[in-house]
Amino acid sequence: MGKNILLYDEDKQFSRLMSSVLEGRGHKVLKADPEDSSGILRHEDLDLIILAGPLKETDQITWLSNLRAQGNSAKVILVAQDQAHFDTLKPKVTADLSVSLMVHKPLIPYIFGAQVDNQFDGDKSEAAKQKMKDFETMFLALVTKYARVLPSRIAELSQAIEKAKGNPNDAELIAEVQGLAHKIKGTGGSLGFRQVSDHMDFIEEAAMALPHKSQEEKLIAWAELDRKLVEAQLAGDTECQEINQAVSSSDSKQQVPNNPAMTRILVVDSDSDFLDIIHELGKQRLVDIIRATSSKDAIEKAVVYALDAALINVTEEHPDESFRLARDLRELPGFENLPLAFISGQPLVKNRVEAAHAGASLYLDKPLESDVLEKAVQHLVNIRQGGRPRILICDDDEFFCNTMALVLRNEGMIVRIINDPSQILETMQEYPPELLLLDVMMPGITGFEVCRMLRQIPRWQDLPIIFLTGQVGVEARLEAFRSGGDDYLPKPVVNEELLTRVKVRLDRARMLKDRSDKDMTTGLLLRRAFSEQLSAILAEAQRLKTTFTICLLDVDHFKKVNDSYGHLAGDKVLAGLGQLLSRRFRVDDLRGRWGGEEFILAFKRETLSTMHLAVHRVLDEFTKMKFTGDKGEEFSVSFSGGIAEYPKDGESVFELVQVSDRRLYLAKKRGRNQIVLDDAEAPEEPEEKHE
Repeated sequence: MGKNILLYDEDKQFSRLMSSVLEGRGHKVLKADPEDSSGILRHEDLDLIILAGPLKETDQITWLSNLRAQGNSAKVILVAQDQAHFDTLKPKVTADLSVSLMVHKPLIPYIFGAQVDNQFDGDKSEAAKQKMKDFETMFLALVTKYARVLPSRIAELSQAIEKAKGNPNDAELIAEVQGLAHKIKGTGGSLGFRQVSDHMDFIEEAAMALPHKSQEEKLIAWAELDRKLVEAQLAGDTECQEINQAVSSSDSKQQVPNNPAMTRILVVDSDSDFLDIIHELGKQRLVDIIRATSSKDAIEKAVVYALDAALINVTEEHPDESFRLARDLRELPGFENLPLAFISGQPLVKNRVEAAHAGASLYLDKPLESDVLEKAVQHLVNIRQGGRPRILICDDDEFFCNTMALVLRNEGMIVRIINDPSQILETMQEYPPELLLLDVMMPGITGFEVCRMLRQIPRWQDLPIIFLTGQVGVEARLEAFRSGGDDYLPKPVVNEELLTRVKVRLDRARMLKDRSDKDMTTGLLLRRAFSEQLSAILAEAQRLKTTFTICLLDVDHFKKVNDSYGHLAGDKVLAGLGQLLSRRFRVDDLRGRWGGEEFILAFKRETLSTMHLAVHRVLDEFTKMKFTGDKGEEFSVSFSGGIAEYPKDGESVFELVQVSDRRLYLAKKRGRNQIVLDDAEAPEEPEEKHE
């Protein structure tokens, strides 16, 4: 939720820039009158004051003392004019002034915006601070790298302009000027080189207009282009110097990897030597290993970091603690579908059953080799559902892509980059994205043409596509929608706007998919969606010669529950069982509502005996759950089930469901509250099957 922020700075350019950054993050920015510093004190309901000074009527320390003397407890960020001013102020900032953050100019806008947001974040753990510091370090490294190459980019543009002036009727040379200016505008503006970006915007627009001008008008236009280029070079020198000064005085000094890890795995083990080994293996495979030495440490890290999976050591002394941690992780908001793997030096059958019940997709043996880790990570990431969204960025400007990727990854998204649009279909086959960020101006093919091609492929007809373009005219916007795009973002991209638009599109796409695939009461797959995914499991098992099992469940005496406790109580039972099934088993297992009080499960690569024990554990949990009737009565319920295995019990979905249904019927005949995996007959209980 946005906060009320009062911004005081007599530098109008800085004030406008910071206002746009903070408002883009959803905050309300109030601007103080530079002629009346005491007027700041009259504002009420402030969550934060950014005091940049210098104040005309007093100094910042005196002003802060008066603020606290009046009982105002608003958070304050103190902005010094430069490093020397910062060094002068710092000893004067005592504890009773309660300054939340001290920084000095020059500031990098996006970094400062993140620091402001961090003031309102209730999580002040060391893991949260480290995450923020890691992000600052990576962003600053990217800005510094661009500051080094910016002069050469502007020089390249200068050469292109000279060539175009020598051949004023050559459309390709003019297009090259436009394209180079477009790239510098988009990337430079997104990384904080605002003045350079503004000059490039003028050059790009002027180049686009050149073909439509008379000879005399072209001479004037070229003169304007030359003037703007000189201004851009001067602005670039100034901004690069300011950026380098900001970076050199930053606290973020640690080395940054050139390729930030795409995959983040939580590894839990009390053995620090083993964690060191896993960390090194992770670095070799570009996997970000989040280390935790205890269950408490693991939960704290999981709250802070967006995770792709968790790898938990099963200790010989207390194996139950490891399985309990797995269940606790899956209870955290957003981690319902977190893929889990266990590692153990003692691969006991009992532990494997417990692991399946806790939701383990893999059970690995120590010692863990590099190739085993790589295959395990790949498997866990492939089965990740409903977790970190997958974003694909297609843009021929590598710096721009890296900037967007860093911002999105910091929000927990998985990002893949391609700079060649001809590779997009091949990439999307291997890495199916949930959203595509698509540049308009690319060599050989436009983003509009790429979008039209994707919309002709059934699989990608509903994929959210956001265009990235420096062309913001009406015709360009209309063309974006005519080609099948969902939205567009003007370059240079405001990072806060990027995040907002991406999140809105992702949320809407997932909501529509859930509405069509999920049952509203239980949250599980509907029969149609379940059948489609079960057919895919069957095809995989046939191709790889593997096995899988399915299990039909039916709530016992459900009609009596409705008659005795009310239909609302019946819905609570169905919802409770749906939630329990969602939290148990593995992410790549299927869970569905087959109809009425019947549920269906499918377990990849598992046999009858293993899953019989795992489902029975869930039955034990379910029978201990307490439900409340419409009149406040407390009651418990059980369920019955039948399991079938491919290919032993059938080679088609129809045959397997038939066998499971028959064994479910036998479970009812045998007295209910059990899971049956054979066809042995028993005396029939004098009640209907689905009662």
